[in-house]
Amino acid sequence: MEKIIEAKNLTKIYGEDGTSVTALNNVNLDFYENKFTAIMGQSGSGKSTLLHCLAGLDKVTSGSIFVKGVDLGSLNDKELTKIRRDSFGFVFQAFNLIPTLTAEENITLPSSIAGRKPDEEWINQIVNTVDIGDRLNHRPNELSGGQQQRVAAARAMATKPEVIFADEPSGNLDSKSSKELLTFMKSVVKELNQTIVMVTHDPFAASFAERVIMLKDGEVASDMEDPSQEEIISMVTSLSDI
Repeated sequence: MEKIIEAKNLTKIYGEDGTSVTALNNVNLDFYENKFTAIMGQSGSGKSTLLHCLAGLDKVTSGSIFVKGVDLGSLNDKELTKIRRDSFGFVFQAFNLIPTLTAEENITLPSSIAGRKPDEEWINQIVNTVDIGDRLNHRPNELSGGQQQRVAAARAMATKPEVIFADEPSGNLDSKSSKELLTFMKSVVKELNQTIVMVTHDPFAASFAERVIMLKDGEVASDMEDPSQEEIISMVTSLSDI
């Protein structure tokens, strides 16, 4: 598998002197193309900070992040905005759909903002995978929570990003909608060759990933390949006891 993201000696410190908090402490990780990776950890473990740094939404205090060989730290704000727009897709817990737009308009919004014509064949493939073809003319308030999140996931993929970053994407969903979304996310990695990096606190959600990275106190505590839900729960429990 090809490396798509390389994180080298990442340290992120918030605040200064006596009030400083180290959110990430010398983290070294590689992420691979066409793989579904979950990042887990208790509240305050640094998992969301890591995601935000990898996605160029936050700057590290020291260390380097390379995306396809490009050092994010060497980019100016305009270049960072471009790589976030063209190379990354984002799915957040709160959906973040535009309420006045239809589902279809929300999905094609990134292309519209970039001034590009959406790839209709690709959009149709995504819509079929997400199974919202009959809801494209509905606005967000006419959709269930699960449908809204699937629209948000489709929007994240609409520009064929290098990486989709998902921050607690199933956090606001009931168990049925959560399972549907996670099954869909797993399928797009296999069927549409997407790459997903997801932050979650939920062992059930993490069990859909092919790789699960556990953080504790800003450091990598465990890195597991294809773990079962039981193995994930066991690791979470053992880390909370340390």
